[in-house]
Amino acid sequence: MRARFEEKITHRTVAALRARGHAVIDDFLLDVDANAFRDELERLSMSRDEANGRRYVRSNRTQFGDRGRHSKPNVYECDMHDEETVGETRGSEAYATTWRFFDATASGMANAFVRVAPEMRLRTGNLSRTVKLQVNEGGGACFPWHFDNPSAPSNRALTCILYLNPEWKRGDGGEIRFQPFCGVATTVAPRHNRLVIFWSDRTLHRVMPFHGTRRYAVTVWLDGDFVDERTGASTNVCELNLSTREALDDIAATAKSLAASNVQRALSRAVYADEYEASLVECMGNAPGAMEMLESHYEHCREVKKNKALKALVDALREYRREVETNGLEVNVP
Repeated sequence: MRARFEEKITHRTVAALRARGHAVIDDFLLDVDANAFRDELERLSMSRDEANGRRYVRSNRTQFGDRGRHSKPNVYECDMHDEETVGETRGSEAYATTWRFFDATASGMANAFVRVAPEMRLRTGNLSRTVKLQVNEGGGACFPWHFDNPSAPSNRALTCILYLNPEWKRGDGGEIRFQPFCGVATTVAPRHNRLVIFWSDRTLHRVMPFHGTRRYAVTVWLDGDFVDERTGASTNVCELNLSTREALDDIAATAKSLAASNVQRALSRAVYADEYEASLVECMGNAPGAMEMLESHYEHCREVKKNKALKALVDALREYRREVETNGLEVNVP
């Protein structure tokens, strides 16, 4: 599979990533591998233990602010690094493709990017990537708006999601949706054997509600070197260091600068406050943790509003983004 990674990840991939913040590669694996991988994920997700509980997959639990970890309804995952949970499947022919893919990502995926774009400064090696298998079981299962790397100490630089859904059809939902900062949104369908790549630290995204039977995905997070070569300081910080007065003088230039930087994370939740709220409600419904997650969101927005200068900047950015959205055309990748 390493050779396949190098064949499919090209200079064109990196060019798209830089231009749009994401890239799409269809037919990423050989058909025989993609089909086998999908069958193995289904087998893994359906497996039950002696008590008829889920043997290998667990509810997706996310840390949200300082209000604890909460499970998303109908979203399950398997951490491939959790030997206690999934280790017994290694060596089994029933999961051979899954483990071949996992082993290939240890260095093969990062190396494929390094080969064509060494300036991305991705780390390589077994400890510099994370792999999780995921299944959404319908009923509107989704993810709210978020960044995969919210700030240090996370080192996630690149997110690579492989979709394995040969039966997916339009209307099932479960698309991934990208929202460039003060830009126009793009929605990408979770088609079978499609790899979607985006920056972990600066790409606001969500998963739309899924109404099909099952939606399978494999996520590989590749770590990067978030250290300024000149100063030695971390470049993975969520702090806003700019003059509000200067930022307001040219709001279009400010938005463009923030869109290219992970500093946008400091303002994103306030600039897209309504969208964050709606996606949280859509994701959690009345499930345990829903109110805590919403209150954490409201608290963040209240803190921003307490700073008059910052509130003025957020209001200007909100007005600017609506203007951009009105004049722009959303992109759909079917």
